[in-house]
Formats: sequence, C-alpha cells, structure tokens
Amino acid sequence: MREKIKTAASILIILILLPYVAVVLCTGELAGGQTEPAEGNLERCVAQILPMQISVTYETEALKAQAVVIRTNLLRAAMEYYEAADWQQAAEAIREEDLAALGFTVCTEGEAEKLWSYENRQRYLEKCRTAAEETAGQVLALEGELKDLPYHAVSAGKTREGGALGEGYTYLTSADCAGDVESADYLQIFYFPELELPVIESRDSAGYVLTVRLGDETLTGEAFRFRYELNSSCFTAEETDQGVRIVTRGLGHGFGMSLYTAGRMALEGRTYREILSYFYKNLDCISFTENGYARDST
Repeated sequence: MREKIKTAASILIILILLPYVAVVLCTGELAGGQTEPAEGNLERCVAQILPMQISVTYETEALKAQAVVIRTNLLRAAMEYYEAADWQQAAEAIREEDLAALGFTVCTEGEAEKLWSYENRQRYLEKCRTAAEETAGQVLALEGELKDLPYHAVSAGKTREGGALGEGYTYLTSADCAGDVESADYLQIFYFPELELPVIESRDSAGYVLTVRLGDETLTGEAFRFRYELNSSCFTAEETDQGVRIVTRGLGHGFGMSLYTAGRMALEGRTYREILSYFYKNLDCISFTENGYARDST
C-alpha cells in the first residue's frame, strides 16, 4: 500500500513539473525567468500613465498623441534619474516602482475600477494599451534632443509662447484653440470676500497673467493661481458686493498641448502626428531604437 502511495505521489509531482520541464527544453529558461525587453516595459509604463493624464473618452488618436508626450517626458526624466548615457540605457533602467520618483502617477486596476466602473475598466485599459503599442518607440525631439513637453486640460483660447517659461522653452509656440471655449471647464467664477483687490500688472500674448500685485506683494500669475486655487492664471479681478470676483479662462498653465483641442482634432479625423505637429511644430517625431534614435520617414 505504501509503495502505491509513493508511486502515485511521484506521478503527481511529474505532472506538476511537466510544463516547466517543457519550457526549459524549448527555451533553456524556467517559466517566469524571461526578462521583458526594455521597449516592452517602457510601453507598459506609458499605458499605465496615460489614463492619469488624459480622458480615456477622447478618440484614440488623441490618446496616441499623449502617449508620445508621455514617452518623451518619461525617457527624459529617466535619463537624469538613472544618469543614463542614452535613450536605450534609460529605457532599460526604468522600473514601475520608480515611476512616482520620476514624477508620474500610474493607473492601477483598482484605480481604473474607481474611475470607470468594473464594466468599463478592461475596455478603457485596452484602449490605453493600444495607444501605447501603436506609437511604440516614438518621441518628440529637437536635433536629437528630447524636450520637456508640457500639456494642459483646456486653454484660454490659444496656447502660450514657451518663452514665458525661460529661454530653454522657446521651441514652444502659440497655437490657436478657439474651440476650447466650448469646454465645461473653460470659464469659472470665484468669489473672495476677504481678499484685497489684486492689480494685474502684465499679461503674455495669450492673455495669461505674468505678474500681479497684491498689496505690497508682487506675485507671478502662476503663484497667485496656486495660492488661491484658481483654474488658470488667465483671469480678471473686480470688486463686487460679494467681495473680489475672479473669472478664469481655461484649465491649467496653458503651455504645450491643449488636451481638449487634441480631442476635438481627433474627433474631426486628424491623426496623432497631425495633432503633435500642431502643438509642437518645431519638434520632430522620431522612432526610438536600440541605436539611440532614427528619424521616422513616414
């Protein structure tokens, strides 16, 4: 009886181990021991970040445009964080557990369920994976150098010239976004009963406040915006019976790509490349390769 039990146990162990033995014989590696290529890990990270930056209800071409923006910013941050010599080395170094330190928020399965409900979760996650895969390896660069690519939800009617961010951002030019006025987030009104009336001293060409005086203090428009939790630094201020009324236009800082206009362009049939060239016209869309980069001729 004891021998029969031993025989049965041996057969069971063989059956359990059989799939692993087959993998070793065919590939020379244990199952789960294979390392995913750097490009695959990079694209998975892009897909996980994507729904935290743009509405997944937009057309896929808009999501693909943002996927290129994410990939560019991610590789750029990774090169500095890991002190990588080139893009390939940076891609190989990227780890999902480092994404927060790199400045990115990822969408987990649990977060996806909260955002879209259990029924829509897989459909939207697959949409993000598709956007990453169909733009795999593509980044925006200027003369072979990855550039910081800002973006925002809704502009105040046109995007801002990059010079307001400093000389290093002159590659960003203004783009008309007249359709942003149709966004529910375009116009917001705030009342501040205890606030002294701020005096707007200067604006840029897109209408965003550059400097504002508040009593004896002078602030940048963005600093004022964050202090008072405004939607945008494109605002007006006036005294009313209810206190200072501040009216903002747009949502976000106004630099780079307006996601709302990108969504509208995609809805009109524009491709992600056309969207990117509209907002980042001075940059080239190039293909990420093992050799660093190669200009995409398509």
